[in-house]
Amino acid sequence: MTSSHPARLACRDVVELTTDFLGGGLSVVDRAHLEQHLLVCSPCTMHLRQVRATIALTGELGAPTPAAIPSELLAAFRKSRGGEP
Repeated sequence: MTSSHPARLACRDVVELTTDFLGGGLSVVDRAHLEQHLLVCSPCTMHLRQVRATIALTGELGAPTPAAIPSELLAAFRKSRGGEP
């Protein structure tokens, strides 16, 4: 996270942390900072609702699970986002 103070947590940080937040992958401190940001930022709260709705609808459609996604596709996606190749 780029900010150590919850009041300074940028919306772009919230967007980047949304998946970890929903998956329970944030530390207690980072989760608290994100939740504090959501209390005062309606656009980020709306973003979180939209992601939750998308996940729910995707589950209803029977979309492939991450294990079913070819490793080459995942590697290309991570590389395009600046992650590990």
